[in-house]
Formats: sequence, structure tokens, C-alpha cells
Amino acid sequence: MNSLFRREPECEHLASDLIAAAVAATRAQWPDVPPLGMVTFVDPAQTRRKRDPGRCYRRAGFLPVGWTKGGLLALRMLPADMPDPLEPRPQAADAGQGDLLDLTA
Repeated sequence: MNSLFRREPECEHLASDLIAAAVAATRAQWPDVPPLGMVTFVDPAQTRRKRDPGRCYRRAGFLPVGWTKGGLLALRMLPADMPDPLEPRPQAADAGQGDLLDLTA
């Protein structure tokens, strides 16, 4: 489950590409994907007004599956729709962006 995502304005990458890269890096680190896939929740009240909340997740391959009682949009990516596993870039590869996964904690 993705608990937080934010693309900074100075980032040259599309948010959907960053999300897809994060899914690929997650699969590289944890290859046993749950049969029901990955889920994330979007609060439409906390995003810029668009015709479809969670648009960057939708473009990355997540599909809407419903709403929570608290009004969050639930999106899911099934294993068959996930990108292939790909190791995250080393921190020095892009100053400022850093590792996608910090496994030192």
C-alpha cells in the first residue's frame, strides 16, 4: 500500500513514471506479489481539481476499485498489470532524487 506520494515541481519526470518505477523497484526488493496486487488511496479533497482524481496512478496502471467510508478513492494494480522488477537507481545517479527505497532504516 502506498501511503504517501508527492512529485516536486522541479522534478523532470512525470508522476506516473515515478509511480511505475517505484512499483518496479518494490517488486525487485519483494518479488512475492500479493495475489490481490497493490493498493493506494487518493483523497480528492487533497489534490488539485481534475476530472479524475488519482490520474497519475491511473496512467501508471492502477484502476479504481471503489471508495472508502471516509471518502478516499481506492485504486489497485493487479500483478499481471505491474511492470517487471527493476532495481532502484543508486543514490548518486540523480542528485536530489536519491534512492527509491531506503533499506537502511
